[in-house]
Amino acid sequence: MFTNYDLFEKSLYRVLKKGAEVILLDLKTELLVQAVLLDPSISISDIRNPRLAISDILQRIHTTETLELIRKIPSRKHIAFLYKSESSKDKLLAAFFDMNNMTGLASKGLLRFKKPTNDDGLRYVNNIMSYEELLQEPRESELVTRRVADWIAKLNSSNKSQQQNNTDIVSRRIATEDVMWWVRNGFTSYYLNFEKSLDRYHQNNLSVLCGYNFSNFSSEIIDGENIKTMISTHEYVILDESFVVYRSANVGDKG
Repeated sequence: MFTNYDLFEKSLYRVLKKGAEVILLDLKTELLVQAVLLDPSISISDIRNPRLAISDILQRIHTTETLELIRKIPSRKHIAFLYKSESSKDKLLAAFFDMNNMTGLASKGLLRFKKPTNDDGLRYVNNIMSYEELLQEPRESELVTRRVADWIAKLNSSNKSQQQNNTDIVSRRIATEDVMWWVRNGFTSYYLNFEKSLDRYHQNNLSVLCGYNFSNFSSEIIDGENIKTMISTHEYVILDESFVVYRSANVGDKG
């Protein structure tokens, strides 16, 4: 119901007319209580704001629940995140690499457009490779695959050094900022090889988040069926803005 709240509200008004307002007021009160419990950043002025709609409250709840799910996602999970908003992408990446609520140590790797600056909020990631580094000449598929393997090996060696004086389980998290960059630039086959190389490491406490930036998607340029096939290999699929989470029933649980 809450995933399609606008449709629910229209149906309620169509059936109950003015009587729908009483039900919606009670619903808003209950949702506000839930939202405050989930998100302490909601202020008194937010609660008292008459313009705060139920859809706004639901969005806050969906966002908080999704980010918490991503923070606590267990090892050996493969997640696709479909987004148009850079802000949504930054929030999800920050949550994915926020290991404060998890036991043990962690190694974190990110593939992105460029190396981070001091003010872009990615200082929490200890191993970042840019697409340009990965796809530098020569670009033979075997060499690109080897660069990925070497990069992941650095994460593994980092984990081993952390474990020497620590008995906790060490987790590994890897994210790629925008799979669509590979597709737009004609490197789809390279990315598929990258995905295959990651499969070898899933048993080693590795979780992977794959971002898909659809803000500039054009079906005339990009093969939509190919993208659907790529997305379908992920166990979890998350949509931005309202942060809706879907779990595939067709992908085997690797955990």
